Amino acid sequence: MKLQDVMKDFLDQTPGLDLVAYGDLSSGLILNSASKVACPRERLDLLGEKAAICFGLAPKGAGVVGNSWALHFSERETQVFARQPETSDEVICAVCQPGTALQPLLIAAIDLAGRMAGPE
Repeated sequence: MKLQDVMKDFLDQTPGLDLVAYGDLSSGLILNSASKVACPRERLDLLGEKAAICFGLAPKGAGVVGNSWALHFSERETQVFARQPETSDEVICAVCQPGTALQPLLIAAIDLAGRMAGPE
């Protein structure tokens, strides 16, 4: 199955999810995404930068170091970042509506990150 199809399925099957993206932490770039509404490239760029900051791969002092997941909250949305294994540069970024149940989303995002990473 193609990456785009996997992400579209994840988007469709996850309640409260508005956007899912696959990115590279070392560059801070989003490589592929699926969303319920049109998403400008600038928003994806900011999402990739936020993922890098959350995992501490941005310039020193820019963020908090994490392990296999990180959460970022705002008034408008919650951003879930997951990678597997915890040292991978590949990241799944999921953007959901406020009030979305985060535990199932986090578990699903970590699982998706593991499937994207494949066998080592």
